[in-house]
Parts: sequence; C-alpha cells; structure tokens
Amino acid sequence: MESLYHNTFKDMMNDVVDADTCCECGACVVACPHNVIEYIDGQPKQTAKKDAAFDYCGVSEGAGCDVCATVCPRLWPREPHLKDVLFEDERPYEDIFGVYLHIFVARTKVPDIAEVGQDGGIVTALLAWAREAGEIDGAIVSAVGEEDAPCFPSPKVVTTRDEIKAAAGSWYTYCENNLALTEVREKDLKKVAFVGVPCQITPLRKMEYMDPSFLVTKKKKPKIVSRQRQYLRGFSDRIAFNIGLFCTEVFVPELMTERIEKRMGIPLTDIKQFNIKGEILIHKKNGDLEKIPLKEAMEEFQRPACSHCGDFSAELADIACGGIGTDRATVIIIRTKKGEEIWRKFESTGTVEVETIEDNKRAWNVLQRLSRRQRGRVSLGTPRSGTEQNLNQYHPYQGAKLAMDKVTHSGKDQEEINACMEAVYENESRPVEIVGFMAGQPIPGDPGPPAEGEKRKLPKPITPEQGGASPCWESAE
Repeated sequence: MESLYHNTFKDMMNDVVDADTCCECGACVVACPHNVIEYIDGQPKQTAKKDAAFDYCGVSEGAGCDVCATVCPRLWPREPHLKDVLFEDERPYEDIFGVYLHIFVARTKVPDIAEVGQDGGIVTALLAWAREAGEIDGAIVSAVGEEDAPCFPSPKVVTTRDEIKAAAGSWYTYCENNLALTEVREKDLKKVAFVGVPCQITPLRKMEYMDPSFLVTKKKKPKIVSRQRQYLRGFSDRIAFNIGLFCTEVFVPELMTERIEKRMGIPLTDIKQFNIKGEILIHKKNGDLEKIPLKEAMEEFQRPACSHCGDFSAELADIACGGIGTDRATVIIIRTKKGEEIWRKFESTGTVEVETIEDNKRAWNVLQRLSRRQRGRVSLGTPRSGTEQNLNQYHPYQGAKLAMDKVTHSGKDQEEINACMEAVYENESRPVEIVGFMAGQPIPGDPGPPAEGEKRKLPKPITPEQGGASPCWESAE
C-alpha cells in the first residue's frame, strides 16, 4: 500500500496508457512541468527524447517529478478513495451515487436558455448567471465552434453570456476539457467554472488534494520544487467551482461519420442537437427526429476507455447534473458546501423552477440503477489502478510521512530540506496526522442487497427533510 502513494511516469505509461485504460482527459499533459509529453491521437506520448522508450522520462528518473502520474484519474487514489480528503465530515448521506447534501430536479425559466439547453438547461443557466454576477470570470466547457467539424466539440474557455449559451447541449463524443486549463492560465483567469464528465473532475480533485511533498527529493533545489508545485496546484487554484455531468459512456467518432452520416444519410451539418432517453435522439435543424437504439450504439460504437470508469454521477463534483428520467428537466446533486453556496445564490434570482426528488420517482430509480451498474462494471486492473476492493482512503499525512522519511535518509542537507518544504507547501498547511471521518448515512429505508435469486428492490425517493429538495426548500415553505 505504501508504494501507491507515489505513482511515477513509468507507472502511468505502463499501467494506464499501455494497458488501454487511459480516459484521454489530457490532465497529465497539462500538469507536466517539463514538456516531456504531448497529447497525440487522444493520449499522452513521450516526445522529449525520441530515441528513448515510450515510458522514459529523464526528469522522473533523474531529479524526480511525476506530477503527471499524481493527477491521473486511472491510478490510485480513485473516486472512492478521495472521499475523506474532499468531504471530511460534511456528508450527511452517502450511497450508491456518492456523497450528497441535496438531490432534486430543476429547470431554467430563462426563455432563450431553455430553448437551446439540454434537458432543463440548468448548466448553461447557472454558468450564465455566475458570469453576470461576477462569481466567475470564465468557464471551461465543450462546444462546437466555427473551426470545429460538425458534431465534434472541442474544449473552450468562454467568458461571455453569448459564448456560454453557444456551448449548450451535449454531443456524446469525448472532448478533453482538461486541456483548456492551459488557456485559463495563459489568460490569467482567476475564477473559472469547470464543466466536465466524471473522469475530468477526478484529476482536478487530485490537483487540489494530493500532498505535494513527494516533489522534494535529494537532487532538487527549492526553485525546481516550486515550479513543479505550480503545475500540481496552479490549475486547480483557479477553479471557483466545478459541475460534473452524469455519464455512462460516450461514443467513438464513427457513430457520427459511419452510422449517422453514411448509413442513415444524415449530413452532420443538418443536426441541431443530440439526447439520450433510452435511445439516441437525433434532433435535426428542420424539426425532424431520428432515433438509434441505445443498445445497438453501445455495442458497436461505445468508447472502450469508458468501460474502466465506475463513476456515473460525478461523485467528486461540487454540483452534479444529468437529464436522466426527466422531461425537459435536470437532476441536481449538491455534494459540497461550495456547491450549496453557489446554488443558493443562483436560485435566489427567481429564474429556476425546482421540484423534489419525491415528485420524480422515475429519475430517482434510473439514478440508482445506472450508478450501481457502472460501479460494478469496472474490471480488476493492475495493483496501482485502484480497482481492487477495500483499498484504503487517501490520507495526505501518510503521503507526507513517506516522502519526508525518504528525503531525510537521503543525505540531503537539513537546511535545504527545510527550504524545499517551504517551497512545496507555500501557504498550505502541512498534514500533521491521519484524520478519520464519519461516513455518511445510507439512504433512509434502503432495503439493501437482495436475497439470492431475488431482484434488487430500490429504496423510495428521500423526502425533502432528508435532503431530497433544493437547499432553499426549507426557507420557501
């Protein structure tokens, strides 16, 4: 277990990229302080030394670094192992779809956003309000721009209401939003909302919470330690809040180019919007609706990397959103105090219509089923993959202790060790002990696992008093 606290570049390239479990988020490329890897054909590739092995990084094997592997969402710690460090004791409930403070359904009442939005238009409406209210100075989203091929979005940093509105809707092909963090830094934006699928939220949390003391090694001076720290922490420091999107899988490009354009004869330029409601719905600009059976699309065009993800509902997000089981509305899961605070401000504008989860039993049941199915589909990977059962929670203190023990016995001068530790933590408090936190309560009335041979019974939707309503519900009664 101790070795898991320091994943290396070689580990990432062998246990993730070469093992075909890479989710292609691009976070490792963004976080690399030394330009060792580039994002090529959807994956990181070592390009610093062309005659070297694909898993060779001179910095990693020399002075030491491995920021890239530290933020990789396909290495331990994964979503289930980061709950203590993220939520601490602020988790009244915790169940198959993760930790939550509130779960409810909402839709925007802003006409022009409702017209273009996906399902309830909540993500677009929330971003537009946050920008106009000064809560953010920009957002990272997926959007199909003028320079993009039809139906193929790319990461965008949007800073105006019109740009946010233009990014409304989902296209169900993978868009590596984490790559846009570099543009955020180049534009020196300080308060950015990040919108992404679960495998893109996880690296942000690892940037935010992984203990940085592994960067202190025998061979490094404080200046290099400080530079590497900036690549570990510098991007997440600019995120005001994040919004996670429910996701079972996305599709390979051939769904668009082969199935829809060639076999169905629908020019991609004719498509206005996609949605999934038990089947793939293709909304054309002329108002016509075409459909593809979801089972068929998943069997033929599901992106292989998605089968290694057990997180359906963005369990590490501040606010998680999805249009499952609803009619032109969005299921909202508020997970953190930060998410609750931003939602209260947003709803107080009077531009949001909310409903309890009790009044949306179908959405509740779909959330239960899809979350359980996704957690159970991840196959056992390498020891470093974090896929083994019952792995421990991540504790920053343990990582810090292991790193300090290693450097203390390396022969490095104590004065220089102290200077490096100041550089690696800056204004951050050093972890001083392993803290144990209380787990959240299970859903009240959950019948639990079924008896052998019986079908699992789903719990009833929780009441508003149990968190099944907007955080503003109590004051509205």
